[in-house]
Amino acid sequence: MQRAMALVGASDVYSEGVELLKSILNVTISESQLYRVTHCLGEKVAADMEIETQHPTLDKGERVYASIDGSMIQMDSGWQEVKLGRVFRESAHVENGIKGKNKIRYRLNESTYSAHLGAHTDFIPKFEASLGNYKKHETQLVFITDGAQWIQNYLTQRFPRAMHILDYYHAAEHLADFAKLNFEDSVKRKKWFKKQKDELLEGSVQRVIKNLQKLTKISDQAKTCKLQLIEYYRKNENRMNYKSYRGLGLLIGSGPMEAAHRTVVQARMKRSGQRWTPAGAKAMLNLRVLHKSKKWDSVDQLFKRAA
Repeated sequence: MQRAMALVGASDVYSEGVELLKSILNVTISESQLYRVTHCLGEKVAADMEIETQHPTLDKGERVYASIDGSMIQMDSGWQEVKLGRVFRESAHVENGIKGKNKIRYRLNESTYSAHLGAHTDFIPKFEASLGNYKKHETQLVFITDGAQWIQNYLTQRFPRAMHILDYYHAAEHLADFAKLNFEDSVKRKKWFKKQKDELLEGSVQRVIKNLQKLTKISDQAKTCKLQLIEYYRKNENRMNYKSYRGLGLLIGSGPMEAAHRTVVQARMKRSGQRWTPAGAKAMLNLRVLHKSKKWDSVDQLFKRAA
């Protein structure tokens, strides 16, 4: 019964959870009871977050994608970042119908997540546990991340032989921010932005940098943004060979990571009016990671060890 209560508590707000238990199991409990059970089990599985994941055997040459990013939640003391990781193998990325102009839609049928509220040094062991036995296949690892310095420092030092890609959509978003500052005319802005975005995708970041440098008659605010953008691109140039990556059939964007923010963190922990204590947030993150990674058997193991 506690297993079911924790799953319900980790899946929806407690007021909805008690209604769900009443409707399905005809069990009447209070919101405080549901909270106590959920919180208690969330704390008890904390050690499981650093247990090495035993992933299925990779096919020959199969790639493994991994991403790290931050997601903000509202704490009693203000907004705070949750560090989130997602790991999935190439064969988990499968076709899922058609969208738009005959474009193929994809879905991921399995992923392993990691999450931590607090310092990145405490997040890293959880992330590496989620990589599990994939760590020994370093040359098959593909890391798609943003420009956060701590992430890049960690990954290049820890996995120097892996593929490192700057999320294309993140790179383009910075370009869009500059275009909004520099072009008042929306038609000119859209035309210029599309040309530079396509250049990033099909050409080279160096040509985009040169095109930025040609813009000299600009406001002080736009100039500051331009210089920052150029520095950002230069710093990440070795991770922006998008034409080459696409030629190799690699993913280049953060779509799976953005989806992870929504499904793992925001769907349960970023509801209207919610506030979290550090202990409450950590316990809930533990359960969300287990649930979405399809590792709920870790909760079952608690009861077996206690028996």
